[in-house]
Amino acid sequence: MPNVRRGLRTWGDNKSVRLRGFDYSQHEPYHIIVRTRPDTRPFADRAFAEHSCTTLTTLLVKLDAYLGCFCLMPDHLHLLFSPDRSELTVGSIVGRYKGLTTAASWKHGLSGRLWQTRFYDHIVRMSENVRKVAQYIYENPERRGLPAEYPFRWIDPAL
Repeated sequence: MPNVRRGLRTWGDNKSVRLRGFDYSQHEPYHIIVRTRPDTRPFADRAFAEHSCTTLTTLLVKLDAYLGCFCLMPDHLHLLFSPDRSELTVGSIVGRYKGLTTAASWKHGLSGRLWQTRFYDHIVRMSENVRKVAQYIYENPERRGLPAEYPFRWIDPAL
């Protein structure tokens, strides 16, 4: 009987959950979920959440990436975007955002790491409706029992 480890299943020695050989700088829509460290809710701080939303939108504009939707929850971020003309990979863009917000978190009184090391990505397939993915992201606060007027989210009206 094979030795089965608990947790995420990986195949062989591949510890990555990314698709092997896939170019993550392609102009494709990606649904990203980035979680903060366990048992933390840094974005419950309104000022820090506002700063983090501004950082996200400013970064994506600067990198010439497309933003379809985002929702910054108290303990994680949902993001629908495409690298577009940025020439950077999804991982590089997410890494830059994580670095900028971590540095900003220290100025807001937090210490140590802000984010978990890895993040979840889902390449939105042609068979999927991008608008439905964006709507799912946008409606996340209601599913978690937060107010309908939750301020830390945005959706592209053109979707």
